[in-house]
Amino acid sequence: MDADGAVDALTELGLSTYAARTFIGLQQLGVASASDIAAVTDVPRSQVYGATDELESLGLVDVQAGSPQRYRSVDLDRAHEILRSRLEATTDRAFSYLESIQDEQEPSDGQEAIWTTEGTDSIAARVAALADDAGGRIFFATSQPRLVEGNVLDALVAADARGVDVIVVSADDEVRALVAETGISVEAVDRDDELEISIGRVFVADGSTVLLSVLPTAEIPHVEREAAFWSVDTGFAMIIAGLVREQFADA
Repeated sequence: MDADGAVDALTELGLSTYAARTFIGLQQLGVASASDIAAVTDVPRSQVYGATDELESLGLVDVQAGSPQRYRSVDLDRAHEILRSRLEATTDRAFSYLESIQDEQEPSDGQEAIWTTEGTDSIAARVAALADDAGGRIFFATSQPRLVEGNVLDALVAADARGVDVIVVSADDEVRALVAETGISVEAVDRDDELEISIGRVFVADGSTVLLSVLPTAEIPHVEREAAFWSVDTGFAMIIAGLVREQFADA
């Protein structure tokens, strides 16, 4: 990272651009006056005073009385802790507000919520989140090792560890071997028995949560990357879950 990158990072943590540049300048100078700081940064001398006031208010600089006033940065470990705590506090306040307005929303009676997600990483994150919420049984099917590796497999293992009945079904030897190493129940199916050749992964939890993804194929040219739909606690989800149970009745 260069100086510009450091300025960008500090502004993302809540400092103004001038304060970020001033703070970086003080790392180079140690103890310095406003003139000294202006000489090594892109901060006009007239703006250094406001920048140092900002930094002082945050506890990031010490001010030495005198004429001229001189400034020094606090220890970097202390500065790191101050900025980290400030970021956490800001995040907590923002999400507390979001949670409060979410709680105020009226429930949508009878609304069938069916959601879509695109991209392998985003879908993997969604599968992992749904697995984290499962309480009784998880069924997962795929014939693509890359679609079960990483956070998906970690979430399945975690669910199994907390007592959820987890079963993985696949026509692929590598997938079955990968899952078997974790101790999760795994079953083989014939490739012809899978739902569709374009299916990427099938996730069902507790009979009321489903996620199905499809992969790009010549038959569906409008799908350019893995795409999924998912639904929780809806009649639609329960119907799909029932169809999956019938399809893999022996698993």
